Amino acid sequence: MLSNISIAEVLRVGVPTPGQIPFFWQDKAGEYQGIYPDTLRLIANDLKFNLSFEPLSQERLRRYFEIGEIDIEMGVSANIDDRPQIKKVSLFTRSFSVVNEVIIYRPELSFPVFILKDLAGQRVATVRGNTVPDSLIREDFTNQWQIAQRVHRGWNNIGLMKEAVALYYQREENLNYETSLPYASNPVSFRVNSKIKDKLADMNASIDRLDKQGVLEELVCKYLCGPTIQKNE
Repeated sequence: MLSNISIAEVLRVGVPTPGQIPFFWQDKAGEYQGIYPDTLRLIANDLKFNLSFEPLSQERLRRYFEIGEIDIEMGVSANIDDRPQIKKVSLFTRSFSVVNEVIIYRPELSFPVFILKDLAGQRVATVRGNTVPDSLIREDFTNQWQIAQRVHRGWNNIGLMKEAVALYYQREENLNYETSLPYASNPVSFRVNSKIKDKLADMNASIDRLDKQGVLEELVCKYLCGPTIQKNE
C-alpha cells in the first residue's frame, strides 16, 4: 500500500509506468518531467498544495484510485470508458490540453495529407490495444517509439501516433517521416478522486487563469518547439 499521507498536506498523483515522453517521464534523479506533471505543478503552486508522484502500473494505479490511495491521475479523457468501480469515484477537471492523433508516413509517398478512410486496405503500424478502423490492415507494436523507427527505416510506410510524440521523436532523434494533420483530437483533463472534490472548483479556476495568461501554451511549446529535452538531468 502507499504511504498514508494527509490529503490536506499532499495530493498523491498516480503516474503509469513506463513514462511517455513528452507527456511524462522520470529522469535519472527520480524527478518527473513533461507536459502533464509540469502543468499540475503550475496548478499546485497557484493553489498552494504539495504533490507526491507515485509510479505505478496502470492496473495498480486504477485499483489504488478506486480505494482512495491515489488523488489525481494525469492526462485522462473525461469520455474514457472505465469500469464502474472507478467511475463512481472519478471527477474530471476542465481540459487543460488536447492530444492530437496523426498519421506518420514515408516522405516519398505522394499524398501530403491523409484521412483514415483513404488508408482502407493498407498495412498500418499501430500500438497494440489502440482502437483503429476495421478497414485498416493493422500491424501491432508495443509502443510509439517502435512505430516511429519502423516508418523512419522504411519497414512500414504508414503509422498511427500521437502528434506530440511524433514531433518529439522527429526532432530529438532526427527521424525521417512526414506528419499528417490531426485526424482526431481528444481533450485531456486531470482525473480527481471524489474524496478531494472540494479541490475541483479551485483547480478549474487555476486552469482558466493559466490558460488566459498563455502559460499552458508556453509550457507545451517548451517540449515541442523549444530546445532539446534533457532526459537524463
